[in-house]
Amino acid sequence: MYPILIDIKQFSVLVIGGGKIATRKVCGLIEAGAKPTVIAPKFSETLLNAKRNGSVILRERSFQYGDTAGFQVIFICTNNQAVNRAILNETTPRQLVNDTTKQQNSNFFNMAFIKEKDFGIALTTAGENPTKTKLLKQKIRALLKNISLD
Repeated sequence: MYPILIDIKQFSVLVIGGGKIATRKVCGLIEAGAKPTVIAPKFSETLLNAKRNGSVILRERSFQYGDTAGFQVIFICTNNQAVNRAILNETTPRQLVNDTTKQQNSNFFNMAFIKEKDFGIALTTAGENPTKTKLLKQKIRALLKNISLD
């Protein structure tokens, strides 16, 4: 793995799924300046609110063949393994794919990111242990509150 930061707003982003994990991914993408397209039969209230303020495109339906065409970054966030396989079967090597249900299907992973005023800290377990990464992020945030960097 090679850690990088990318300007995500330059990419067309697709998220398939409308639940908890998809919502977390979409919120991070929006915060970073992207306007993702989300395909799912149902959406969380957070995603519906994001649509109302114009920061996301929602397509209320199941995944269909051809949906990944034209997207450069794809997040697979469904709990349906058959759908996930169908998505993977139509992706190309030129697309960045993050299967949130099965890391070995991904060619990139998100890093947990702690953003402060003038710096950031990225953490990763390379997809091996997201729970550990989340815990480390919480502990580092708590530590930073007790340190003056001015």
